[in-house]
Order: sequence, then C-alpha cells, then structure tokens
Amino acid sequence: MEEKYLTYELSGQTFAISINCVKEILNGCGRISPVPEFPEYGKGVVNLRGDIVPIIDMRVRFHQPPLEVTDKACIIVTESNGSVKSEYLGFMVDSVCAVVDFDTSEISPPPSISGSTGKYIKGVYKADGKIIMIISPEMLLTDSMIEAIGDFMDNNS
Repeated sequence: MEEKYLTYELSGQTFAISINCVKEILNGCGRISPVPEFPEYGKGVVNLRGDIVPIIDMRVRFHQPPLEVTDKACIIVTESNGSVKSEYLGFMVDSVCAVVDFDTSEISPPPSISGSTGKYIKGVYKADGKIIMIISPEMLLTDSMIEAIGDFMDNNS
C-alpha cells in the first residue's frame, strides 16, 4: 500500500510528514510575531486568515543553528490534532521538495534512540540511496511549548 508524504530539506537532510496532516505551505518566513516565554525553538506566531498559528524553527528543535531565511525557506502548516489550543502548527524548514508516494511496507520502524529524539521519528524510508526520516509533527512539542501556546491563546482570544 502506498501513502503520500511531503518531503522537505533541513540542513541537507531529507525529512517527510504525512500529507494528510498538511494544511498548506507558506512561502517565506517574514511574517512571524515573537511571543514572550516561548522556548528557543518557538519562533512566534503568524496570522493565517484569522487563525493564530504557532511557528517552530525545525533546525533549532533538532539542536542545529537557526534557520537562515532564504527565498526557498518556508513554513509547513499542519493541523495540530488537538495537541495544543491552536488549530494549526507551523514548522519552518529550509525548503519543501515534493509530494511523494511511499510504499508503507518499506517504512522501517524508528531507530532505538535514548532521550526525546526517538519519540518524534515515526519511521525511516530509504529512497534513491537516501534515508528519509518520517516525522510525527505533533510529537515535536514539549510540555513547556504546549503550555506557552496555551497561555498565549488564552490571553489573545
């Protein structure tokens, strides 16, 4: 069976998320309003046609230098699945590659990793000699980020 995934680049590595959770892709990263007391990887929020969308810098979340905003940098907006008080979450990435079909029988389980890294890797797919980590976007948030988003939403609704 095949499923569709959106692939994206982050520091030269290819990642993927299920296309089912992608709401839209915003070109550019210039409209972000900072929010006090967000964790370092929480860049702020954007107004998406009246919806407040918290934004996460995926590079910082993966313990890398902050995203360098280029003409290819963008925000992938996903549905939050009730994990936070916002209906959507945005993830800043270097670039979006393509929507691709993955044969689900060829998705390997995530590697056994100690610490929090392993919990947001949903699986690993090998294609054209590349390893693609499949990310579970809702698992990228820590309790402090969820709390900070909740506080912001409570104070601005």
